[in-house]
Amino acid sequence: MSVAEKIVNRLAALGSHKSSRRGFLAAATLTGTALAVDPWGYITKPQSAYATSCGPGASCGDGWSAMCCSINHGKNTCPPGTFAGGWWKADRSSFCGGHARYYIDCNAKPGTSFHCHCNQTNCDHRYVACNVFRYGQCNTQIHGVTAVVCRQISCTPPWILYKGHCGTSSRTDNNTRLHTAPCLTKANTYPRPVTFARAPHLLAAGHSLREGQRLVSPDRHTQVRFSEHGNLNLRNARGVIWSTHTNAVNGRALLQPNGQLVVLDVHGHVRWHSPAISHSGTKTLRVLDNGQLAIFAGSVKVWHTHTHTP
Repeated sequence: MSVAEKIVNRLAALGSHKSSRRGFLAAATLTGTALAVDPWGYITKPQSAYATSCGPGASCGDGWSAMCCSINHGKNTCPPGTFAGGWWKADRSSFCGGHARYYIDCNAKPGTSFHCHCNQTNCDHRYVACNVFRYGQCNTQIHGVTAVVCRQISCTPPWILYKGHCGTSSRTDNNTRLHTAPCLTKANTYPRPVTFARAPHLLAAGHSLREGQRLVSPDRHTQVRFSEHGNLNLRNARGVIWSTHTNAVNGRALLQPNGQLVVLDVHGHVRWHSPAISHSGTKTLRVLDNGQLAIFAGSVKVWHTHTHTP
């Protein structure tokens, strides 16, 4: 395929995401910008139009807040003097492999002082500390509404990224789906999934996992393993995302015939257990592609961990 054909195909692909003429023209403008700045990168690298430029709504006065990595020395985190004040998401983001992309507002801490201005460090000319607003699902112990200094971007849900500090109450704004900045290509917003070695993805009732034995999700991006320290650990690209914290050395994890998952120590004493199961049907323990460890009664999921794998 010629270079010209690749350009046309990429332009058509961008335009197909928008049904309106305005949307197609916006895509064409963005493509032209990327070609002018980094033509080879745009043709050869996925999403480089948005990595090279900054996506839509990046001009000073468009109303959006800047990306934190644009003002925080390339770090995709809330800068000093700010806190995660709330979040929203954009669904089906290409930057997150088709999953939701999360935008975390980093609000100024009460008593700090930030000057309202437009960022000039890169093409992300969006506002810094100009939008006084708060969704409020995070750090509710901090009262008041302050300026949004910048936005942290993540493919990991905020209630997992800031466990214990952010709630799950959801807001959605798909208009921000293509917002980006050059520094986000270095910010590890969507780490490459770990691919674990093949293993069964389910455990039948009456069977156990002993030291070193494991289950792996069908897509091989999540695994559960009974460790040498006696913990049943659920792991993905971010490391251990759930554990029984039992330290039952030489013990085992057993799915009982009644469907209850227990961790037994070397003496057979229960060190941890899942809730009792009252549903009928064949009981199985499964590792799911969405990152959950779940117990099923027949085809009904009756218990699961609150975990997520992108």
